[in-house]
Amino acid sequence: MEEIMGFVTGNTNRQKLLEMLGSKGELETSRIAKNMHLAQPSVNRLVEELIEKELVVENESKCSLTELGTTIERKVQNL
Repeated sequence: MEEIMGFVTGNTNRQKLLEMLGSKGELETSRIAKNMHLAQPSVNRLVEELIEKELVVENESKCSLTELGTTIERKVQNL
């Protein structure tokens, strides 16, 4: 758990993405890019990193938090 927390908090964009999904729920990657003011390839890379760590799932271009992602997002909020 500490390793995943470090992975998320070590990059502000990862942290912002998790927080955004935690507050808004399911979002399309294009909407994430617009809200975060990032290029689409950057968002795609962030999403892939979070999918690899099993924090996010992507279904039909929409991303949402997994159960683990929700737990980590809440812990990050409490830092």
